[in-house]
Amino acid sequence: MLNRNNGCRFMEFKWKGYRTIYIENEVIRVEILIDKGTDIVEFLYKERDIDFMWRSPIPLYWSSKLIQTAPSKIGSFIDYYPGGWQEIFPNAGSICEYKGAILGLHGEVSLLPWEYKILEDSKEKISIKFYVYTYRTPFYLEKTITIESGKPYIKIDEEVFNLAGEEMDFIWGHHPAFGKPFLSPDCVINLKKAKVKVIPGDGRSYTNLKQTEGIWPFVEGKDGKLIDISKVPSENDNVSDVIFISDLEDGYYEILNEKLKIGFFMEFPKEVFKYIWFWRIAKGSYNYPWWGRNYNVALEPFSSLPVLSEAIKRNDQLKLKEDCSLKVKLKAGIKKIQ
Repeated sequence: MLNRNNGCRFMEFKWKGYRTIYIENEVIRVEILIDKGTDIVEFLYKERDIDFMWRSPIPLYWSSKLIQTAPSKIGSFIDYYPGGWQEIFPNAGSICEYKGAILGLHGEVSLLPWEYKILEDSKEKISIKFYVYTYRTPFYLEKTITIESGKPYIKIDEEVFNLAGEEMDFIWGHHPAFGKPFLSPDCVINLKKAKVKVIPGDGRSYTNLKQTEGIWPFVEGKDGKLIDISKVPSENDNVSDVIFISDLEDGYYEILNEKLKIGFFMEFPKEVFKYIWFWRIAKGSYNYPWWGRNYNVALEPFSSLPVLSEAIKRNDQLKLKEDCSLKVKLKAGIKKIQ
C-alpha cells in the first residue's frame, strides 16, 4: 500500500509473481524486484517521463511458471534477465568452478529472492535495507538504498560478509544497462583518463574496432583510424563490443544525452571497483542470445576482470578472511545539462 502521496514514499506490490517495491520522491521513481536480485528495472525521471533503464527483449516470465526447455550451459542469468541494473556476486562473466561449487554466468545474487526491512519512512527520507544469503557460497550481503526529498539520486550502502571458516575469493560488481528513450547517438560518455581493452561482443558479433588496447576515449578502428568510443553509436550501426576500462583516475562516470539535456551518473569506490565493464550493442550481436535485436549500453563498475577462476589466477579478485566483511558506498541518479 502507498504510505503517502507526496514527498518520499514507497509501495510494495506483486509483478508477475515477484515481490516488487517502488521508492520515489518528487523527482525520481525507482522500481526494485525484491524477489529477483533486487534488480532495478526502472529509474524514472518524472519531470520528463524518461526511464533510463534498458528493457531486454527477453520477457520477464512469472517466477513460478517458466519451464526451461533445457538447462543452459552458462547458467540461468540470461533466461531471467529483464534488463535494468543487477547486483553481480560472487562470480562475473562465464560459468566456472570455485572450490567445488559451480557458479553460473554472473554468480548467485541476481537470481535470488532478497528480504528487506524499512529503516526510515518519512516525507524527508526513505531508507530500506535489503539482505540475502548466497546458497552455493558462504556469503551474506546487506544493501541499504536511500532516497531523500527533492534529490535526483539514490544512495547505496553495502556490506558483504564472509560466513565461512576459511578465506573466500569473489568478484563484485554492478550491471546497469541503459536504453531508449534516453539512449541515442546524441549521448556521450564522460569519464576521466583510463586504459581500455576491446574484446569480441556477445554471440556472433560485428565491430568497427580492432581487438586492441588504447587510452580512453580512443581505440583504433579496423580501418586504422582512431574511433572515439565515448560517443554512443546509432541504433543501426551494427556493432557489438565488450570493452574493459581500467586504471581509473576517478570512481565516477556520466552518460549524457546532449539533445535531451539530461544524463545519468554513478559514483563508486575505485579502490574496490577497479574496472568499468563497457558493454555496447547497436543491433550488432547475432545468434543466441540477442539475435540482432539489442540497442543498449551498460557501464558496470566491477572489482575484477571476468570469471572468478581466472581472476584468482591473475590475482585481481577480492578476498575476505573468515568472519570479515567489506563495505562500499555508491551514488547514482539524474544529471541535468545546462
